[in-house]
Amino acid sequence: ADLLFDELEKAQSSIQISSFSTGNDTDVMNRFFNLLQEKLDDPTMEISIIINDDGKKNSQTTFARKEIQKLKFNYPEQFFPQFFKQTKVGNLHKILHAKLVVIDGVTALIGSANLSKGALESNYEIMLKVTGDVAVNLSKMLSDLSGAIKRGTA
Repeated sequence: ADLLFDELEKAQSSIQISSFSTGNDTDVMNRFFNLLQEKLDDPTMEISIIINDDGKKNSQTTFARKEIQKLKFNYPEQFFPQFFKQTKVGNLHKILHAKLVVIDGVTALIGSANLSKGALESNYEIMLKVTGDVAVNLSKMLSDLSGAIKRGTA
């Protein structure tokens, strides 16, 4: 959690997030959404977030959905949430399981942690910080995924 919050604090222009699931109304999740709101108070900041949507409450909590909708309402030109709908390809049900954060298009955090209390406080998770071309490519990958979701091809 320290690495995630430290890097989010450093964001100057953009934050891109991908997560399988979101957490409930806990201190760590309130800290996360409050930090996003603080960042969005800067009119030059843009934040995009893609969360898996399996149609159940185990990937998107009611709390997180309300917080996301509040940010979208208050910052419609800066905050861009998307929900990845489970898709069926053949016999497979494809979900979004990526846990990735890209800061300003040049720093990326890749790991096993979802946006939840368990992942950020109690579980043993791993997160790797990368910069340079790798982070730039990951940013492009998230932008491409966002476009595919908009087109309905993801």
